Amino acid sequence: MRRAAPRSPRTLQRLFASAFVAMLTVLGLGFGTAHADNTVTNSSPPNGESINQSPDEILIGFAEELGETNDIDLFCEADAIAVPDPQVLDDGKTLSVELTEPLPSGTCTANWLVSNTDNEPNGRGSINFVVQNDTPTETVAPDADAPADAVTTPPVDGEASTVEIADTNSETDAEVIDLSVAGRGHASVWLARLISTIGIATLFGALFVITAAWPEGVEYLVTIKFLRAVWIVALIGTLLFTATAAGVVTPEAGGSGFSPSTWLDLLDAGWAGRALLLRLILLIGAGWVAFRPDRAIDPTTQLAALGVPGLCAALLGVSRTMGDLAALGVLMGIIHALAMSVWIGGVILAARVIVSGPGEEDLVHAVRGFSRVSVPAIAITIITGIIQMVRLDGDALFQSGHGRVVLLKVVVVAAMIFVAISARQFIAQRVNRAQQLSVPLADRLRRAFGAEAGIGVVTLALSSWLLAFIPPNIDPVPPIDYAVTQNHTVEQADFEVDISFTDNTVGLIGIEVDVKAPAEGISNLVVVLTGPTPQDGGFRQPVPLTEPGIAVRKEANGFPIETAGTWTVQVEALTPSGAVTSTAQTFAVLTADGTAVTTLVPAPQTSLVEAPVASDPASPEG
Repeated sequence: MRRAAPRSPRTLQRLFASAFVAMLTVLGLGFGTAHADNTVTNSSPPNGESINQSPDEILIGFAEELGETNDIDLFCEADAIAVPDPQVLDDGKTLSVELTEPLPSGTCTANWLVSNTDNEPNGRGSINFVVQNDTPTETVAPDADAPADAVTTPPVDGEASTVEIADTNSETDAEVIDLSVAGRGHASVWLARLISTIGIATLFGALFVITAAWPEGVEYLVTIKFLRAVWIVALIGTLLFTATAAGVVTPEAGGSGFSPSTWLDLLDAGWAGRALLLRLILLIGAGWVAFRPDRAIDPTTQLAALGVPGLCAALLGVSRTMGDLAALGVLMGIIHALAMSVWIGGVILAARVIVSGPGEEDLVHAVRGFSRVSVPAIAITIITGIIQMVRLDGDALFQSGHGRVVLLKVVVVAAMIFVAISARQFIAQRVNRAQQLSVPLADRLRRAFGAEAGIGVVTLALSSWLLAFIPPNIDPVPPIDYAVTQNHTVEQADFEVDISFTDNTVGLIGIEVDVKAPAEGISNLVVVLTGPTPQDGGFRQPVPLTEPGIAVRKEANGFPIETAGTWTVQVEALTPSGAVTSTAQTFAVLTADGTAVTTLVPAPQTSLVEAPVASDPASPEG
């Protein structure tokens, strides 16, 4: 067997020194930001995380003393939530808001505005959290006089009751959450993911090392038993992860994720959910090589024998598919997962099988071969991990739970790299001159590889734990695609509003109202939709914005437009310049099959139904 020349220890040192310098440089660039305004140090619920049900109060802790002029505006799923004025607690640095009503499930944003001890403005910002489940409440019976397609909601803070368009999708299946932002509070999910990840990474890494550096390994009974046991562990962990993930992405489903019939919900849970289902299928197929590892070195079956578990390991990296540069993140995640599998899977094979005892020259060659293939795997793992850290956390490593766990993982990985470098240097100095694996040499290598593998398992545990946090650079609310956007401007009043519709076919149509100007003093803002004929009626949509910002009404509870034809859209409001009404613009609604209908004469406003829209937390000011 031909032997490769050993890599110089100095070359290894230069390689990892460069990687460390790059990592520290990135971290250093992210930690140097300073702010003059007051900043949030802690909150309850924690910023960027998920809770099972609505809290009784919201607490936000600040770095500096607070004055008496403070405000908190709360929005959940873009709906404004009425809350009392915040109170400063005895420590002088914490704002407290008691919630009079349970919050609905979904993404909530608390926008805060605080003052200093001189009651001068001292910063503004927001915290975000996700309420996973609705708190059971009593149902309010509809008003007998209300329209058949409307329900009456109780008054809020003394206001009159309003009529709200009923959710015509209320009988459909529960909404499925993207697995990328499944949220915290589910230890079983990340524990199952840990077992699955360890099993899959070890299976692929071991097969890769055997193929690249130790083809004789398939003749050892201990190797065959090891690979079969690893595959069984991986299958059990992946089945558990699939079941628990199915329960998490449909919170209303409770524990029904353990019914395989609900696993198909993962198809609607984003690419992370689809990747999990595909990973399970590929892993089942990988049993073909796990029980006959000689197929990995047979030229006729090698491509499939490595390709199936390799694809399975690659899908470990498809876990965060949202946020900026999502495509780059998925690519880096796949490369990171493959390199990590070769590194950690290979070192577990080395510790548990290759150096489990003394042996002949083939074991020495196996150790040298693993040392060669693991060095580039380590470098690639570090580089791709840094890229993912920058993409997901940016400069918020200290300000979020996800970032703090990432920092802890960086420390653990640094310790693992130190152990790995020491072991590779020992291999270059001692093993390269050895003709066989003696008992003392095997014992020393087993301790070194065992320590490296143990730290690797801790690293994977931290990676799985990260699934319980939402990275600060990922918005848990998916963006909305709008089919039609109109600009309504009244130049004399410096009034400008963009109106966007989610669809232009009959059925439920959502709307977004984006107020551009004036800067303040807006009231009684209403969007008016008028049907093609008097019989079609229309809608008057009040919008609770008093300054530039965004308000939305989601398509699931949108306008129930049943008639195709030319509708008209206008915007009414009171501004500092007086009452304004925008010029009517046409909104062509198509039939269900996409056919356009020509309306000869637009109808006047009649039979208008009112329904509220709430401010979106994405509002620039609100």
